Amino acid sequence: MCLHQKRTCACGREEAFLFHRDNVLPEEVLLALYCPVCAREVDFDASTMIRDAGWILEYDMEAARFYLARRTSMARVSPEVIFDGDYCSWYGLTPRDLEESARLNRELEPLRKRDLRRYIEEMRLRRSRRVEELKAHGWRKALR
Repeated sequence: MCLHQKRTCACGREEAFLFHRDNVLPEEVLLALYCPVCAREVDFDASTMIRDAGWILEYDMEAARFYLARRTSMARVSPEVIFDGDYCSWYGLTPRDLEESARLNRELEPLRKRDLRRYIEEMRLRRSRRVEELKAHGWRKALR
């Protein structure tokens, strides 16, 4: 079972959808979330934080190590391991990917009803283009 959460950034301007793989880390492990605007005011600490295309996630590393040691055989835990391992990262490729996917599905719904094959091809094409755009902007999960 996986935990999903919606969090507001520190300045309150943006929201992000987050994914917690296998429910290993509780949502409290994410101490703070900074959008590109409020991230400008943050003193970045690579031992507890990770950057992704202007956003910053700050983790409680002591708690993360505790929970990951209980559920995995991980010897080294870092913000990169937490984020890139999906233990606490975006639900999708970006903070708003869940909403973007839902919007695309709504937009293409009439096509799905008329021509399923064309719908699948159009969905694949648009998602592929979107991933290329995200890669160009440096989003970590798109670059994997």
